[in-house]
Amino acid sequence: SELDEKLNRSVELAKDGFENAQARISAIDSKVSIAVGLLIVLLPAPLAVAGWVITLEKDACDRVYGACANSWLLSALVGVTLFAGMLCALAAIIQGVAALTPRGPKGYGRCGPFHNEWKPNVLFPLHSNATLGQFCKHISQLDRGIDHAFVLKEYAHQLEQLGGILDKKFAAMGKCFIWLKHCFLCYGAAVFTAAL
Repeated sequence: SELDEKLNRSVELAKDGFENAQARISAIDSKVSIAVGLLIVLLPAPLAVAGWVITLEKDACDRVYGACANSWLLSALVGVTLFAGMLCALAAIIQGVAALTPRGPKGYGRCGPFHNEWKPNVLFPLHSNATLGQFCKHISQLDRGIDHAFVLKEYAHQLEQLGGILDKKFAAMGKCFIWLKHCFLCYGAAVFTAAL
């Protein structure tokens, strides 16, 4: 019938939206993981260069210190931009970890009388000990067979949950990459200034 066809299309659209949201979450996690790995290398890079300069032979080390003393203003500027780059790298790592942090459904873990955001869901089968009975009761509906209304309600609730998770991940990822860009700019400015 026409109604069944419309309901089937609704279920397919909801399923596509659910799978798309999960794919987006995986893509965000992959990109941020690469960025955090790069940042872990970038953060101590200025200290590694300073350590390398200290271990140079005495003549080479004296020449580096002499050049820094003769151009103390540029040397100070290099030091400040390197330190700023390290701070930016640290901020980017913090935002990256926030993007990668696992998130439960809205209201999960809160079961007081005024906390009714969490609902049992087949598509996100997560529950606490306090909500085990509610979850088992919901899952037992599968034994009797389910209709389109049950499926659509499941997807609607899960899409709402995934939308909130995606929003938080996108926001944290955006901040991570902004700080990463600032880190590159600071390090680039330091290298350019040192080359002068």
